[in-house]
Amino acid sequence: MKVKIGISARHIHLSKEDFEILFPNEELGVYRELSQYPNFASDKKVTLKNGDRVLENVRVIGPLRNETQSELSKTDCRYLKIEAPLCNSGELENAAEIEIVNGDKSIKRNCVIIQNRHIHMSYEDAEKYGYENDQIVRVKIDSVKGGIMDNVHIKLGDRFNMELQLDTDDGNAFFIDDSVEGEILND
Repeated sequence: MKVKIGISARHIHLSKEDFEILFPNEELGVYRELSQYPNFASDKKVTLKNGDRVLENVRVIGPLRNETQSELSKTDCRYLKIEAPLCNSGELENAAEIEIVNGDKSIKRNCVIIQNRHIHMSYEDAEKYGYENDQIVRVKIDSVKGGIMDNVHIKLGDRFNMELQLDTDDGNAFFIDDSVEGEILND
């Protein structure tokens, strides 16, 4: 079965409490809608710091969540000199610490993860095609540097559109552009 591919650049999800600390008396506005409802790219950006290492213009993704979580690539983590775990969204037990900065406002949180490769899928599609939440699949990538991608998690949600989401490291490694699709393999 073919699946559209989306590349997810570094970003951060903020809790309501942390948003109010970093952006007092401000609203979280929509910069643009994203493919997976109810997520949207907000009009807010922050800086991530570890000592003298800095990543600027990290997009805040809405809506606000219960816990702050930043999703970075392995390349970003190497640059920042942090050890973030590879895990599913929301699994923050071993998340790396980072300083989150907006102007003169700053907080430190253990919130950095490298998110597993995953395919967003609606419950309806999962039932139709025989998949379960957090099932591990393989995906064939047909590009000039294509190959088989292992350890891809199925992530179910009410209004999810079927899409393989990769970070920039995976996207670049497989030379993925807008014309490339994946094929879910049923072994």
